[in-house]
Amino acid sequence: MVKTLIRQAISADFKVLLKIDEASFSSEIAYDSAELSYFMNREGAETLVLEAEGEIAAFIIIEVNRKRRVATLITLDVRAEHQRRGYATQLLHRSEEILRDHGVRIYDLQVDVANAGAIRFYKLQGFEMVRTLKNYYQNGQDAFLMVKDLNEN
Repeated sequence: MVKTLIRQAISADFKVLLKIDEASFSSEIAYDSAELSYFMNREGAETLVLEAEGEIAAFIIIEVNRKRRVATLITLDVRAEHQRRGYATQLLHRSEEILRDHGVRIYDLQVDVANAGAIRFYKLQGFEMVRTLKNYYQNGQDAFLMVKDLNEN
């Protein structure tokens, strides 16, 4: 069993996170440098990284709206060579702990309708499909809006 560490991202992590995101998604969906920086630095944003054997294997960006007690999962990325080791689940669970500490009730995300693996993963984690967001991505691809009530778990 590989020992992992989940911590807050620091500015020195940015280039690695950008490379992981670019490798995780098609060019139409992956964030460019400006977009990733924007989401990481928005008010209410939190970026967590998971280190395995001293290297960043995965990360998650969440955006918390404390007034409305809702949060959005911006992205959850795992390096290809580290997939299927439970790292996404660890990050998601840690993000949910943080959100509960902030009093967040509703956690949502958008996922590409063609990303069957991610949809299945999020369903297993308690997210439910709410509706289709037409032309959500730059390339015109649709996304599903998925939501989880953190009070139910």
